[in-house]
Amino acid sequence: MAMGDKLCDEKGKMVSTFIESIDANGMTLKQSFNSDVTGVGKFPSGMNMGSGTIWIGMDEKAHGKWHGMMMTKENETIVWNGSGHSKRHAGAVKGIMVITFMTKSEKYAWMNSIIAVKDLQGTMMDFTSTTYEWK
Repeated sequence: MAMGDKLCDEKGKMVSTFIESIDANGMTLKQSFNSDVTGVGKFPSGMNMGSGTIWIGMDEKAHGKWHGMMMTKENETIVWNGSGHSKRHAGAVKGIMVITFMTKSEKYAWMNSIIAVKDLQGTMMDFTSTTYEWK
């Protein structure tokens, strides 16, 4: 596995958290967020929103599935799907996510064929991340 070019930086905030279930093995959460994306090179900048379901185990390791939509500064729409793993400790979160993109935009059609890897850190309420193309 090799990381390719840096695609973007992101800064976001959780806007809602819903505890769906709790049992002896952990809990399931549903969360949503809004973020600002600053593209690098040909990757677009814009506003992003997403939501996901996360399972957090008693060992504080978590995995989740996310999906969302980004509106670029040029008013182009890009949707995305992701799956990730994270570790939570003392209110801090560090994780990694694999993402694919879909768009009908001719300008950003190249994004339909890439896989991206997001390195994320933050808290339960806000986060920053850097995303790279996976090659």
